[in-house]
Amino acid sequence: MNEDGLLSWYVIPTVIAVSVFLLAIFLEFVARKNSSIMRLSEILKTGSFLDSTVLSIAIGILLISSGIQNYLFAPGIGLEDSIPHMVFKFAQIIIGMGLVVGTFTRLCTIGIVALFVSGFFFFPTLKMLDYILFMGIGLFLFLVHKDVLSFSFFFHPLEKKGFLDRYRKYALPILRFITGAGIIFVSVHHNIIDPQPAINFLQERPLLNVMQSIFGIEDYSNALLVFNAGIFGILMGALLAFGLLERFVASVLAIGLILMVIVGGVSFLPIAVPYFAIAYIVITGNQFEEREIKEKP
Repeated sequence: MNEDGLLSWYVIPTVIAVSVFLLAIFLEFVARKNSSIMRLSEILKTGSFLDSTVLSIAIGILLISSGIQNYLFAPGIGLEDSIPHMVFKFAQIIIGMGLVVGTFTRLCTIGIVALFVSGFFFFPTLKMLDYILFMGIGLFLFLVHKDVLSFSFFFHPLEKKGFLDRYRKYALPILRFITGAGIIFVSVHHNIIDPQPAINFLQERPLLNVMQSIFGIEDYSNALLVFNAGIFGILMGALLAFGLLERFVASVLAIGLILMVIVGGVSFLPIAVPYFAIAYIVITGNQFEEREIKEKP
């Protein structure tokens, strides 16, 4: 490909992504004052009472499945027969069962954070960072859960002093920021720094390069598609992390994951399940209320 082609395929998508990000900042401030968007926000918020339940059950089932199939969080981190790995295996299953049944839920959320942090001592750092969203999930559930079947006496001092009520409003921003940061990291790591596995995946499934198979652009190589997908992922992650048009971003993310599962099969479900649950939480969350709280003097 000539130099002009490289300029077109690599620089232009980056410029477009930056322009969209700046446009999103403008539209975000417009949305805050639009009565129709505010009414839609109120309608969507009616589903927020299921946020912790949806996330708990989804992550609980995922952790149980991951433990049974001998991997940590998702297939990217396999577990062996060593004692430390077996501890990860059974800890995941126990935590997952607690989240699904609703017992010791706050301890289970602490367990999720502990699993992620301790994983850095036994697994490659870059692989662990692929699943940083589990840190956000654990913190979110810890702050929002109001369980009666957990160690109520253990957390009673926190409840009595209003600690959790004081910081509960930050649960969604924390989840949103960490998830967005995770999407950015995955996009940079797997689409830009080390794109070869993704390129190989497309070579095995040539129809997935829709720029060639559908639009007939022969110069649009698999490498270019992977790179541009990475730029798109960075854009979506940045918008989500900074809380810009987050409901739109979450909807786009959910649609993209559905297409991935349809094309790639059930093997993508362990990766997609937590993002589906987070998308539901972002769509039904109280974003505007949180901003009003932060902006009050």
